Amino acid sequence: MVFGLFFIGVALIGLILMYNHGVLTRDRVQVENAADAAAYSQAKLFARHQNLIAYTNRAIVANEMSVGQVVALMSWSKRYANIPRWVNTFPVYQIPIAPPSPKPTISDVLSTITLPYQILGNVTGTVAKPLLGIYPDVISSFNLVMGFFQKIFAVATLEAQFTAPLEIVDRHEMPGTNDDLKVVTLSHLLLAQNFILTYFASDLNLNSLVSQAKGASAAAGGGATSAEDFVADFLGSLTPSTMLVNTAPEQYDSSNAQNADNSAARTAGRQYAAIMNSNRNDWLDARNFDASVSFGVPEIPIYLGVINIKLGFNLEVGVFNNGGTAYVYNPQSTAAGGKGIPRYGWTSVDFSSLGFKLDVSLEIEACLPLVGCITILDTDFGFDLGLPLGGGTHQIVAKAGDQFLVGSQWGSPTQNTPPGSPRPYGETMQTVHAATWIWGNTLGAFGANQAEDVSTGYGGAPSFFSLGRDYQGRGTSNEFTVAVAKPLGSLRTSDNPASLGLDTGKFALDTQGVHDNALSSLWGGPDNMMTIASAESYFAPPPGRIETPNQFSPFWDARLREPSRVVQMIAAGQIDLMAVLGLQAGASTSAIVGAVLDLGLKKLIEPGKDRLIAKLPSVISGPVKPVLDKFVDTVTTSASGAVSGLVK
Repeated sequence: MVFGLFFIGVALIGLILMYNHGVLTRDRVQVENAADAAAYSQAKLFARHQNLIAYTNRAIVANEMSVGQVVALMSWSKRYANIPRWVNTFPVYQIPIAPPSPKPTISDVLSTITLPYQILGNVTGTVAKPLLGIYPDVISSFNLVMGFFQKIFAVATLEAQFTAPLEIVDRHEMPGTNDDLKVVTLSHLLLAQNFILTYFASDLNLNSLVSQAKGASAAAGGGATSAEDFVADFLGSLTPSTMLVNTAPEQYDSSNAQNADNSAARTAGRQYAAIMNSNRNDWLDARNFDASVSFGVPEIPIYLGVINIKLGFNLEVGVFNNGGTAYVYNPQSTAAGGKGIPRYGWTSVDFSSLGFKLDVSLEIEACLPLVGCITILDTDFGFDLGLPLGGGTHQIVAKAGDQFLVGSQWGSPTQNTPPGSPRPYGETMQTVHAATWIWGNTLGAFGANQAEDVSTGYGGAPSFFSLGRDYQGRGTSNEFTVAVAKPLGSLRTSDNPASLGLDTGKFALDTQGVHDNALSSLWGGPDNMMTIASAESYFAPPPGRIETPNQFSPFWDARLREPSRVVQMIAAGQIDLMAVLGLQAGASTSAIVGAVLDLGLKKLIEPGKDRLIAKLPSVISGPVKPVLDKFVDTVTTSASGAVSGLVK
C-alpha cells in the first residue's frame, strides 16, 4: 500500500506535468500561429498594393507613350506637308533645269514628284492637329489622377495593415474560453517604422538605431561589426533608403524658391524620362523610311610587295527619311524661372534629305618572311552628303518658354557618327542631314515658330511610385513584424482557478512573467506569453521569366521570414523603438497611429492633391476641387477613425 500510494503520487505529478506541458504547448502554438497569420496578412496587403502600383504604372507609361505618338505624327506629317516650303527656298533648287529658260527649276520638279507625299502630310496633319489640342490634356489629367490614387491607396493599405492583424488574432481565440490574444503596442510601432522606411526613409533616426544596436550587441558579447550587420539586415543596408520613391515629387513643379536645388526633384525627373525613353517603340525611337539603292565592293586587294592593301566601299544613293521622338527637357527654359527644376516634354523631329552615303573600309598589312602578316591599319570611314527635301518638328511642353528654339538644342548632325553614339532622335542627327539641319535653322523649324511647332497642352510628368535603387537589388520589402501576447491568466495550466485550481500546495505551478524586458509596457505588461512573427513581400516572376525587381510588373507576393536580429532586440527591450521613431516615452498607441497617418497625409496626400488641382485644366479644376477635398477628408477621417477605434 505504501509503495502504491508513492507511485500514485508520482503518477499524479507526471500527469499534472504532462497536462501543463500540453496546455503551454497548445497556447504557444496558438500565439505563434496568430502572429504568423497576422504578419503574413500585412505583407500580403502590401504586395497587393505593389501590384496595383505596377498595373497603374503600366497604364501611366502607355498613356504617356500615346502622347508621344501624337507628337511624332505631327512632325512626321509636317516633314511631307512642308516640302514646298523647303525646296522653294533652298538656293540650289532654284537653278533652271534647261537654261537659259527660267522654268522649270529643280524645285518645280521636286514639288511635282513629291505631290502624293505632300497630300498625305497635309491630310494627316489636319487630323492630328485638333487631336493634339485635346488629347494631351485628357491623358495628362488621367495620369495625374492615377498617380494620386496610388497615394490614397497607400494610406488605405496602411489602415488595413493596422486593422487586419487585430481581426485575425481575434479569430485565433478558442471559443467558449477566456482566451485574450492581443496585438500589442510593439506591433504598431514596428508598422510605423516600416511605413516610414517605405515612403520617407530619411525620417528614420538611424543614429539612435545604430548606437542602440551596438550597445545591445556589446552586451550580448558581440562587437561593432556585428551591430552593423544587424542594422544592415534590418534596413537592407547601413543607410536607410526609401523603398517606394515618388518618381515625380509634388514639389517638382513648384515655383517655391527653396526647391531650386532640390536634387530629389531632378533625380525623379531623370528617372521618369529614362522610363519613357527606354520604353519607346520603333516609331518613336527611330523612324527610318529610306528610299535608296546601294552597291559596293566588299574588298579590292592591292599588293605592293611587302605591303598589302585591302580596300572596300559601299555607296548608298537616294532619299533618306529619318525621324525620332524623345522625352527631354530644355536646360535653358525661360518658364522654369531660373530655379534649375527641369520641365520635361515630348520633342519630335523628322528630316528628308536627297543624297548619298559612302562607306569605305581600309586595311593595310605588312607581310615579312618568317614573321607573317602584321596588320598596320584597319579602319572604316564614311562620307555623307545630302540636300534638304523636307523637315518638320513638333514639341509639347507644360508652359511656353520650355520649348527648344534652335537646332543646337536638339543636337548636332554629327552626334550619330560613328554609329552607336547617343541618338535620342534615331538616325535623324547624322551627317547626310547636315544641310537639312542648317536650313531648318534658317526656316525657324526648331521651335521659333511657336504657333505652328509648339503645343502647350501638356500637364507635366505625373506622380507615381517606383522601386528604390537599393530594393531593385534586394527584391524584397522592409520587414513586417507583428507582436502578439496572451495574458498568463488566460493560460489554463494547473495553477489557473478556471482549470485545476492548484494555486497552492505541492502541486501548484507558479507561472512567471517576463521581468527582464525593459520595454515590457510595449507588450502590455510583463505577465504575458509573448511572440513575434515577421513577413515580407518579394518579387516573384513566373517560372522561366527573368526580370529584375521593379514596380511595373505585378509579380509581388508575400512570405514569412525569420525576424531580423534587430527586431528580436527590439522585442526583448534591448533597443528602444520609441527613440528610433522620435516618439515620447509613454505615448499612447492611438497617438502613434495618428502621427503616422498625419505623416502620410502631409507628405503624400496633401501635396498630391494640390498638384492634381493645379495641373487639371481650369474648366475641370474649379468643380473638381471641392469634390476632391471632401473625398480626401472622408478617406483620411475614415482611416484614422477606423484605426483609432480598433487600436487602443
